[in-house]
Amino acid sequence: MIFAQADTTWTDWLPAVIAVALTAATVMAARWLLLRSPKDDRAERTVRAQVATIGLCLLGLLVVIFLLPDGSDSDLAFSVFGLIVTGALAISSQSIIANGMAGLMLRSMSSFKPGDFIEVADHIGRVSELGLFHTEIQTGDRDLVTLPNSLMVNQPVRVVRSSGTIVSATASIGYDVSRHQLEELFVEAATASGLIDPFVQVLDLGDYSVNYRIAGFLEDPRSLLAARSRLRGSILDTLSAAGVEIMSPMYVARRSVSNDALLPHQIDPPATEARRTAEDRVFDKAELAGRVEATRTELAEARESMESLQGELDLLDTDADRAHVEAGIARFEQRIERLQRRIERLQAQHAEG
Repeated sequence: MIFAQADTTWTDWLPAVIAVALTAATVMAARWLLLRSPKDDRAERTVRAQVATIGLCLLGLLVVIFLLPDGSDSDLAFSVFGLIVTGALAISSQSIIANGMAGLMLRSMSSFKPGDFIEVADHIGRVSELGLFHTEIQTGDRDLVTLPNSLMVNQPVRVVRSSGTIVSATASIGYDVSRHQLEELFVEAATASGLIDPFVQVLDLGDYSVNYRIAGFLEDPRSLLAARSRLRGSILDTLSAAGVEIMSPMYVARRSVSNDALLPHQIDPPATEARRTAEDRVFDKAELAGRVEATRTELAEARESMESLQGELDLLDTDADRAHVEAGIARFEQRIERLQRRIERLQAQHAEG
């Protein structure tokens, strides 16, 4: 029996009951404050509320155990509690504890942030939310995929750098076409698609054709899908205009040598108005998350600059210099206010999505 004596009264249990009530009230108050903090986005507030809830509950349980009445066997109760908690942690360690620890590790490492393109296991998409136990990405089909944080730690994660990335495509061309001519055509196609510093590589010398890789630098990775499509379309148009056929080994093996090369009929593209790209519709939530993160970074830089000016203000002697610095501080205050309103607007749109 945990409770060895039965001569305790309800007043002996009063401190433990009060501790339980205070713990519950503290947890609810902490969650209410953290979930309504205007400085952070919804994912950040959720993570902090989860960590605070777990910590306060564990601390409250320990306080309740030590406040048990004198007539109870506190040592035995504490031992039983420790066995129960240890068993529960052992059973759920591979899911809850592992994902929680992995989430804290990811946040401390800051390998990627909302809005970044990542590839892990067989999943490719843009990060739309970073949670304590999971990471949410938005795929090329506009679907939201929730990945456990333990997967993000145990598997290699490929992150597309926000400063730019390499976009590439491959093409198989017959041996009858000069490599030097193809390199000029491929560079022309990559340049026409908007890529910077294009280059060409010979990947493989096949039985029927040569495999080439055409690549170039893309400054804005947010348009990655559209850039890949533009590059492939530009290769088709450029090779077709030059009379060069893209080869298929199976097709070449069945075709008579005397047949003429089959080229797509070249037509001028129709004049169309500017329309939304694939990224605008596919990665809408991830784009909002990335804009929130970028705006928060800009807000932090503006606050740091304003604090620097405020520090200089105390060192100035002349009224003219002070007026100049005060004008700069006022501009930063207006900018900070605009950025805060933008963050609130973006967070509301992100929550609706």
